[in-house]
Amino acid sequence: MATLVSSLFAPAALVPPAIATLPIGYTTAALVSQLTGGEILASEVVPEWIQQAREEIDRRSGVCFTSLNTVDNLDGNDLTTIFLDCFPVLEILEITVDGQDIPISDVVLNRRTGSLKRCGGDLWPEGCQNIEIAYIHGYRLVPPAVQKIATLLVAKTALAAKHGYLIDSESIGDFSQTRGFKKLNDELDRAWEALGRRFKIYTL
Repeated sequence: MATLVSSLFAPAALVPPAIATLPIGYTTAALVSQLTGGEILASEVVPEWIQQAREEIDRRSGVCFTSLNTVDNLDGNDLTTIFLDCFPVLEILEITVDGQDIPISDVVLNRRTGSLKRCGGDLWPEGCQNIEIAYIHGYRLVPPAVQKIATLLVAKTALAAKHGYLIDSESIGDFSQTRGFKKLNDELDRAWEALGRRFKIYTL
């Protein structure tokens, strides 16, 4: 399975930024079918399973791996730098300070950290939610590690729904049996660890 799993995952394109996007899945029914060697047909993959896998990955990682439009209403701090709530940042769409639009070219964006620094020594004026910034954050492509986890999660759900087993192994006296999730679970463990290393998510 390791060879098959490793060969399946290339970055999946998301919709271009600048238009608000609905939550999308991190995998496809076709990828799930491939991973199971055709045991699960693409037509048997329930869309809700793909959505649930996305939600589980977002919850455990604390990161959204899609591109989403967001508007932050921030308190001015009387400093040159302010931080957006979500990152990485793909694009700044609009900046309003005390009800007045300011040119996007007047700020320097650190896409990785979401910091916005005003040019020329200007400050973000102190105030309560007096700064409104519309922007797009997230990822244009679903990272391969995320796609891999999502595909494994959906495959496991689909196999359980089809065959009705959830036990990896059991042993009673001299009797023992192994059922089909050990390889999937081992692969999932490795994929979660790889995701944690790649994005420095130390809770995974």
